[in-house]
Amino acid sequence: MILNSDIAQYLDTARPDNLRQFSTQEEFLGSQLFAEPDLQKSIDVQVAIIGVDETRNAYPMPYIAKADNVRYWLYQLSGFNNLKISDFGNLKLGNSPADTYSAVSYLTESLVKSGVIPIYICGSHDLTLPIVEGMWKACGEIEIGIIDSCFDILESANTNSRSYLLDILRIHTGSVHSNLIGSQNYFTPQSQSDLLDEYGVDKYRLGVVRNDINCLEPVFRDCDMVSFDAGAVRQADMPAAHQPSPNGLYTEEACQLANFAGLSDRSKAFGIFGVVSRNTPLEISAHLTAQIIWHYIYGMSQRENDYPACNFDGYKKIFVNLDAPNISLVFYQNPKNNRFWIELPQKNKAGSAVASCSKTDYIALVNNEIPERIKKVFMRYNI
Repeated sequence: MILNSDIAQYLDTARPDNLRQFSTQEEFLGSQLFAEPDLQKSIDVQVAIIGVDETRNAYPMPYIAKADNVRYWLYQLSGFNNLKISDFGNLKLGNSPADTYSAVSYLTESLVKSGVIPIYICGSHDLTLPIVEGMWKACGEIEIGIIDSCFDILESANTNSRSYLLDILRIHTGSVHSNLIGSQNYFTPQSQSDLLDEYGVDKYRLGVVRNDINCLEPVFRDCDMVSFDAGAVRQADMPAAHQPSPNGLYTEEACQLANFAGLSDRSKAFGIFGVVSRNTPLEISAHLTAQIIWHYIYGMSQRENDYPACNFDGYKKIFVNLDAPNISLVFYQNPKNNRFWIELPQKNKAGSAVASCSKTDYIALVNNEIPERIKKVFMRYNI
């Protein structure tokens, strides 16, 4: 595999002969991997699959993760003719978790700047921190989605898988907006919920997902990066999650959320975390993890070049006046897929902001009703 030397030094690159053991069937992903990306000459590859088996900062203790267990299943799933996907191999772990964090951050920054979308098959959930750091360095202000059953904001002297989100919120106040999806009340005390409110974090409990999963599509449409903790899926479906729970997302819900993330033209990185190795490829959790990743890639393959990949020229422009608050809003509707966006005036900044919304949100606002998610958007922009 030909990689930029600055990137290649961090990776134990995957060899074509090694990858063929996972799939020899034509038209399946393992036989379609784009094996020779040359980042020095041209950016050919669109998606980079990277394993990171780092778990030394897992809470309450480390465990063994093995990305190859997931690869075994992933490369036996159907392929994508309209995407060039490469397996960059596994990250070489540093002498300390901090060294691994630095490598993940640099790798993410370099790939995102090059227009390559990294998909991380990761160890513990604290690796979200360096991925976000790399995204922030590459893009500036970003929005992230975190699928998890709990809030990882425990106070800790050192970053771990139950404290990393607090580090993100403190380091990037005002420049990284977070959405938490799939949380469960018995894991989320009120004091933690109140703290997240202070940081302007939007929360969508498991009940919201179960009641109307489609209402979350606009949330993921606005996310630049999505982090998926395997523990958000119920134990019966994901028994090898690092911290499994009897309740959680069903398999279909997990895959649908990953698909929403992949569909977003803003999405530039995806990671799934917290699957414990059982030292066998024939493990249902690795299989489900592979299917979640596949649904993200499938979403990518179905992107429709929506905003912000294109401007709003050719979109239907709709003006709506609200009585309370007394403001005028502008909506944009893509006539090809009926997706809506809302343009919001910003009091403290020049110009306006744009947020995704659903047709249901639009109809409610036309009737002077403000949906809960739009209330959160208004609060974020001081409307």
